[in-house]
Amino acid sequence: MRAMRAPACFAAATILAAPMAQSAPDPVAVYRSTVESVVVTATRRSEDVDKVAASVGVLTLIDMETRGVRSFADAARYLPGVTFDPASNGISIRGINSGAGAGTTGIYLDEAPIQIRSLDYGSNNTLPAVFDLNRIEVLRGPQGTLFGAGSEGGAVRYITAQPNRNAYEAYGRGEVSIGRNGSINHEAGAAVSGPLTDELAFRISAWHRHDGGTIDKIDGETGTTTRSNANTADTTVVHTILTWAPIPRLTITPGDFYQDRVKHDTDSYWVGASDPAKGIYRSGTPERMNDADHFNLASLKLAYAFDGADLISNSSYFTRLQRVHSYSGTIYNLSYFQQLLAAGTDPLGNPCTAGRCAAGLYPLLTPDAVNLPGFGPYQSSAIVTNRQTNLVQEVRLQSSEPGARIVWIAGAFFALNRQHSIDTVFDQQLAGITQYLWGRSLTDAWGGELLPNDVGYINSTVAHDQQIAVFLNAAYALTEEWKVQGGVRFARTRFDFRNASDGPENFGSGGGTGKQSENPMTWMGSVAYPPTDTDILYASVANGYRIGGANQPFPESSCRADLDALGLDSVPKSYNSDRVTSYELGSKNRMLGGRLQLQTSVYRSNWNRMQQANYLSSCGFQYVANFGSATSTGFDLDADWIVTDGLELHAEAGYMDAHFTADSRSGPAPTAPILARRGDSLPGSPWTFSIDASYGFQIAGQPISARADYSVASHNSRLTPQTDSFTTQFDPGAVNDPATNIVAIRFETSVREALVSLFVDNLLDSRPQLGLTHQDRYTALYEAWTLRPRTIGLSVTYHY
Repeated sequence: MRAMRAPACFAAATILAAPMAQSAPDPVAVYRSTVESVVVTATRRSEDVDKVAASVGVLTLIDMETRGVRSFADAARYLPGVTFDPASNGISIRGINSGAGAGTTGIYLDEAPIQIRSLDYGSNNTLPAVFDLNRIEVLRGPQGTLFGAGSEGGAVRYITAQPNRNAYEAYGRGEVSIGRNGSINHEAGAAVSGPLTDELAFRISAWHRHDGGTIDKIDGETGTTTRSNANTADTTVVHTILTWAPIPRLTITPGDFYQDRVKHDTDSYWVGASDPAKGIYRSGTPERMNDADHFNLASLKLAYAFDGADLISNSSYFTRLQRVHSYSGTIYNLSYFQQLLAAGTDPLGNPCTAGRCAAGLYPLLTPDAVNLPGFGPYQSSAIVTNRQTNLVQEVRLQSSEPGARIVWIAGAFFALNRQHSIDTVFDQQLAGITQYLWGRSLTDAWGGELLPNDVGYINSTVAHDQQIAVFLNAAYALTEEWKVQGGVRFARTRFDFRNASDGPENFGSGGGTGKQSENPMTWMGSVAYPPTDTDILYASVANGYRIGGANQPFPESSCRADLDALGLDSVPKSYNSDRVTSYELGSKNRMLGGRLQLQTSVYRSNWNRMQQANYLSSCGFQYVANFGSATSTGFDLDADWIVTDGLELHAEAGYMDAHFTADSRSGPAPTAPILARRGDSLPGSPWTFSIDASYGFQIAGQPISARADYSVASHNSRLTPQTDSFTTQFDPGAVNDPATNIVAIRFETSVREALVSLFVDNLLDSRPQLGLTHQDRYTALYEAWTLRPRTIGLSVTYHY
């Protein structure tokens, strides 16, 4: 829960914390005497964060500027209880996260939800770029009452800067940096805002960033370098917004947010082909693993001020197109082929011929290379296309007198989300490698020929998520000190899908439909008491859920052995919503005459009927069902302390113990294999800590700020389902991520309205091996990713 602050404690930079309606004052040293508060809209109304009876983490514009936050991966280091997975853009809050089914964390761009459902490989969230934002808010714990389905673990809200109706202002940022490996990063962006007439104001911003690569591409057979620093990325954002007040009390705010992001290759490296000790990272995946992700959000906000109440309408239409190589078709296919070789069968289960299974071809994947002697280069390309449209309409009526004894919000919500996921594997060499491995034709080995355009597998799913809900929230002052709050939300949810699949690697055509519907209710309640004018204590309980779903059909005959072991006649056609109930105690305190601000919370979250995926090893397919339960307990701490004139400390700390509370059996049979065992840990680091120290001084009358930033995430030493040998998810090669330690330093000075910063990120050039993975437990080729190398750069931020 960040407090807004001025870098270097100088007046020249203090303007960043306020509306930029005029040029900055001269850069004379002006030290702060108190920690400033931040206004948030976590309760759908504007309130000081230190008065909100809930755990809310905030990174303001000034926090992001002074700490060099350029993505949510950077932001997560300063948000206790938040875990970020860069491979999937997955955000976990207090351990509540799942790669199956609907999202557990709500992601909002202003008032519009933009998260995605996991339909197939590569159904990853898109995240807005960090430029021209007012702040990022993280709402910890279930937010089902005010934010609906998909916020059962919490919500992340990107709040953009708004037009200034009173004066013209400008904001610009430029940066250039170089990594230890020689890669160049650079960015440039600008925003302009001001009144066009007495009734109409505008804001427009544009920004582009290029991130240099860190992974060299090599030939997977010879090991020779084919492309250096291949994983570059480019992001472009254009945001336009108007504010129009045609008549008194009515404000109309249309906006459009466009983002285009292209990552030109994967950030993962082959462990066996790399030398992390020397900072050398290589990947031999033959296809270019690029990710092209484009989205546009059109929005319209109407607000009318009655006497004592505001009527607010938020409409949004979100469209997204992503084409991503989310997994390597080459590595996926070769890992499957070598399993068949080890079993001595062809894809249809027939015994191998021509002695191929005994010809020493296994394994096809070694730790650092592709092993296909005499065949030559092999490449198969897997492309996942995600098309997403979200139509959202919310109308709410809320009281507008914050000092009233009762404040309330009542509203109605409608959302219709359409998602189309197409997973396509192109394999023009399938006939050749089939003959090479098994001495058989495509038809004999797979039961069919390639589809047009050399498609070996295609799976297309069109799905709809629909929500209709009404909600009510009210806070009542029992006395001048004691306040209680309660809320409830009634919803009607529906999910349906239409699926079609085909290709020889799918063993023929298939498909079908499915649907699921529910009428969930969520609720919350809290009580708050201020022992002094500068402190509050609170206790709360809140409930959240995510929408259920239905499973895609697949050829069950090829999975019969697994289904029989589970005690299932067929795959469950649908699965229900799961639910999180959280209990929280917290305090928010101002001490030492306002020089120290503390915000703390302790919590326990119970997660029931978890949506989890069950993988069937005999056929390579998986389905989703409600398996097991888990609990998460821990605390969050945020402190801002003005120690002396010029010296400030800002610290965040968090602890989380998230684990399964019962064995999750993968089927109704008493002897069904265990998916996750009681006590197994959910992903995430138990301990996180960051501290930021800044000291302001002058050299020859020029204001200077020296800043050091240290953040750490501890190693999770407990068993997970992947490292627990008693579960079906056990992988002998799996390990939990090591601890990470990141140090950054910055030197800042103000030159008129500009803030100039010289910085070093990852000062110690930390190189932990993160996200270690391989295609399956039988594959010796491992991939991982790491932090970006030590980077030295210069940034200039301009405010007028």
